[in-house]
Amino acid sequence: MGQLVSVDRQGAVATLLLDAPPLNAFDTAMRDALAAAVRDLDADPEVRAVVLTGGEEVFAAGADIGALLAMDFVDIVDWNARLQRTFTAVAELPVPVVAAINGFALGGGLELALCADYRVAGERAALGLPEVTLGIMPGSGGTQRLTEIVGRSRAKELIMTGRRVRAAEAHGLGIVDEVVSGSSTERAHELAARLAAGPRLAIRAIKQAVDQAAGARDAGLALERSLIAGLFATPDRTTGMRSFLADGPGRARFE
Repeated sequence: MGQLVSVDRQGAVATLLLDAPPLNAFDTAMRDALAAAVRDLDADPEVRAVVLTGGEEVFAAGADIGALLAMDFVDIVDWNARLQRTFTAVAELPVPVVAAINGFALGGGLELALCADYRVAGERAALGLPEVTLGIMPGSGGTQRLTEIVGRSRAKELIMTGRRVRAAEAHGLGIVDEVVSGSSTERAHELAARLAAGPRLAIRAIKQAVDQAAGARDAGLALERSLIAGLFATPDRTTGMRSFLADGPGRARFE
């Protein structure tokens, strides 16, 4: 499986690659590898823009459901808090982050992509927050960041149904900022290079000022952590996750 997450810096642009094929699923090792990579990027004064990608086939298809099924309330409180903090650290990098989305960006994968400042999707990308089909909810920022982008009503529809949207619809909703034919990686690097060539301190200040507009997000993230932990004490969670592992996504029948 390699090193799970890698960082490659070419000049002032660093590529942060999720590298746990085939699905880049988030388990504890993946979460911790991402956290370490983000700390290194934050501490590197030569980095002036970041491209966040999962490669050419998939961005990230969410959490490791088998690992989640084995967790109880106490386990998920700590585990999810750490994952949410890791994703927030991506969002709070002091340089522009451009997500290059190819293939699936589902669950935690989409939550991670939403932490980027700009999102470029390949035309065959599929995005969604399907946690409800597991009897749970997004717990790593999805309820907050998606709502900021698409508004309350549309966010509720997408999260309550768990449906996937293709790249074109995601662009229309504002979930992605640009759709390209083929791979999104080249375009993401073009944009990152342009941003990296700008005035470093001014761009950092702009990011900080714009992000400050989401001033209530901290309270929302805390509520999200509490709510998803509570759902791990419900029979719906067990039903949903067992069905996913046995029959695939979206086939659970809840009492």
